[in-house]
This record gives sequence, structure tokens and C-alpha cells, in this order.
Amino acid sequence: MHTKVMKTRLGLLYLFAAAVVVLALSSISRPVFAAEGAFIVLPGEASRYSGQQGREGDFTELLATADETGGVLGIFRQTIAPKSGPPTHLHGMEAEFCYVVSGQFNFKLGERIVSAPAGAFVFIPRVTPHTFQNIGTEPGVLLFGVTPGGFEKMFAERQGVDADTNQKLMAKHHMQVVGPPLR
Repeated sequence: MHTKVMKTRLGLLYLFAAAVVVLALSSISRPVFAAEGAFIVLPGEASRYSGQQGREGDFTELLATADETGGVLGIFRQTIAPKSGPPTHLHGMEAEFCYVVSGQFNFKLGERIVSAPAGAFVFIPRVTPHTFQNIGTEPGVLLFGVTPGGFEKMFAERQGVDADTNQKLMAKHHMQVVGPPLR
């Protein structure tokens, strides 16, 4: 049992290290150089999308998509306005991880609410109800990863859509709203 836990933690550490490398490379979404699946994108090249209705002060940058990683993972960076955050939701297929780059957030994982300052790491197994809120007075930045990848494309697809289309997009990307945002 202990060996399984250690292997799981090492696997998570590997995913976290990969996310940090992506962050260090700044923004990744459109390959500048690609050879045998590897790619590098220069700073400022990430596709950037505004938040949905009610969260217009939030922005998502797609750093690596499932199309670019062979479906293995998707990575996106979100700038979250003060007091903003999504409704409580779950992902039916994807495990999610998050690194708090800057700011102060509260994360709700199941029924537990945890304070997450800059430098905190959060792992969310699939089908776990969760949400977060920026509790600071300035925008905060979160680096997210999903595995397998694909969910990250929802941020591009939902630009300017109505509420009904947004619900269909969430279903398409295995996301289900199960409760309100944190307040």
C-alpha cells in the first residue's frame, strides 16, 4: 500500500514538474518549433480567452492542448478577478491539478474548504466536486492541468455563446455543475 501511495505521489510530482516547465517557458499553445511531438512557443503566443458571462474579469490562456500533446494532457493559465470563481463542478473523465502562481484562493474539494496561497498545489481526482474563489484584492493566477487533455478547449469554444450552448459545451467536455460558487 505504501509503495502504491509513493508511486502515485511520484507520478503527481512528475506532472507538477512538467507544469512548472511549461510555466517557465511562459506561454505554450501555437508551436514555434516542432520535432517528433516536441514544441516550444514564445512568450505572448498563448491563445487568450475572456471569461463567460458573469466572469468577464477572468482570462484563460491555453498553454498546451490535447491536440498538441497527443491527448495526454491540457494545460491552461487563468487570471482570476477578486471574488471570482466558477460554480461547484466536477469532471467526469479528467483528473485536474492546479498550482497557485499568485494571489490568495480558497478551494472547495468535496465538502472541505482549504486556503491556498501562492505556491500551493492542488490535486483533484476525477468526479470530485470542487470550486475555488480568489479571496484577495488583486487578480490571482492559477496554472491548471487536466489529464487526459481536451477539457481546456472548452474555454475557446464558449466565447460569446448563450447559456444553453454553454450547458451543451460543458456536457461535451464532461463537466457537470453540482453547486454554487464559493461566496
